[in-house]
Amino acid sequence: MSAQTVMTLAPAAVTVIVILFCAVRKVLKEAEALLLALVPVIHALGKVRTAWQQTHRPQDGGDVEREEEPHALP
Repeated sequence: MSAQTVMTLAPAAVTVIVILFCAVRKVLKEAEALLLALVPVIHALGKVRTAWQQTHRPQDGGDVEREEEPHALP
């Protein structure tokens, strides 16, 4: 590859790299904003889940997620 070709392609390569960098940076900033917006929602859902679990406890104190005995097939 001649020096003239390298001098011609170098600015184009730098331009492409800068464009890709800016695009990826914008996407990451948007993703960060979305995740930061979801933090309060996730926190509130955790509170709702805790409140629901406290109001729906079984009376006998047994485990809520008991597995049933497997049924025999005829």
